[in-house]
Amino acid sequence: MSSFGFTFLSRKALGQAEQMMFGGKVGVRDEVGFLIVHQRYADHFFPGTSVLHTRLRYALLIPWLYQSLRTKRPIPKDFAQAFADLEHELTGRLKFADGLGGEKDGVIGGEVYPRAISQPPAYVYWTALAKWGLIGTRPDGRPWSRQDMAKLLASSSKRAIHDDDGKPFEAVAWPISGLVDAPADWEDWGNWDERYNEDSDGKLTLDLSHREQNYIAGKLRAVRSPRDPGEPSLLAKLVGKPLDGADHCWDAAIVSLAGNEAPMLKRAGQAAALSAIGRAIYAALVETLKENRDKRPQPDRHRSALKDTVAKWGKQASRLDMNLFLDEVGHLPPPVEVVLKDTFAWVRAGGRDPMPLLEVYTRAEVSRKDDRARLAANQFGVDRRMEWQGEHHGNADPLHYRWGNVKRLLRDLEGVA
Repeated sequence: MSSFGFTFLSRKALGQAEQMMFGGKVGVRDEVGFLIVHQRYADHFFPGTSVLHTRLRYALLIPWLYQSLRTKRPIPKDFAQAFADLEHELTGRLKFADGLGGEKDGVIGGEVYPRAISQPPAYVYWTALAKWGLIGTRPDGRPWSRQDMAKLLASSSKRAIHDDDGKPFEAVAWPISGLVDAPADWEDWGNWDERYNEDSDGKLTLDLSHREQNYIAGKLRAVRSPRDPGEPSLLAKLVGKPLDGADHCWDAAIVSLAGNEAPMLKRAGQAAALSAIGRAIYAALVETLKENRDKRPQPDRHRSALKDTVAKWGKQASRLDMNLFLDEVGHLPPPVEVVLKDTFAWVRAGGRDPMPLLEVYTRAEVSRKDDRARLAANQFGVDRRMEWQGEHHGNADPLHYRWGNVKRLLRDLEGVA
């Protein structure tokens, strides 16, 4: 069924290209592999979340779009494209316009509308919809894909459509059930580009109604800990709580709510501190090589920043129990594990000069970036260092485990009973 696949694959490729171009803005800079630690802990504490998430109401808007398609069944029955069209119109309904309303912030694709975006809302929130129980699982227990949903919508056509196991889709129950009702004006669809400048009818907000808050709160409170399904996840425990005072997810106020996962959360904080030092070491190494090996005088920006980073985060990083940490994050690529262990030993030994770590950092970066590695001793390394501009290389912050996004999402449920 090739007609359902092309849109998603091309958008994913474009999205990956954007992540490479703007990686420092949308996620975690990752030269030697710390992003793996970030993802493992973030997925554990905050299942389904993403650094691309903006507001919680998208977790309702997307299922409502599918419900609308299921009701209307447009012609032609290319439901993947029909969904993309509705998703595009949704952006128009949410985007702020003077005198009409809408949202000034948090609209996915709002900055480029009416141009199409590479990572539309359903792409961004799909994992969350499955993890949070807004879209059920397949009969075999696997999550539904967006391509599957398009096939389900098309299954009423005369031609039988089957899943990968040969089971007819029309025999499968619709995976969205018990969903809170959409607002009364939800179905006010039309050619939004034409209606956009006429009036505010059909404009939408990302604020949740009281009824929607209660519904989403119930869903999030049911999200279990990946390690212990008998325990609520940390995400579930934070629903309805005031969080703005916590700069990090391992702040004392959050640790006090973590229950059995408090020791793990503290270790995540210590690993985040270790990663900040590791990122500072990396930048100091590049700066040193560019000056000493490539004979390009450099300001002392990152070598000086390394001292400050160690002073700020060294004490916390040195408390990390490396064995428990490695057990929690699971298998790591060997070069990345060596970097973490050697950086930890360097911190514990009161290290100041990063050059003894050059070999292990180089090995880790080359294993991940190959010819794009800046620390490499070959001509590719020289070329990449020539492109590197220290003043544009970001500060070495700890891993954030998506905390800023989690706070923003949960702010929409603050105070809910």
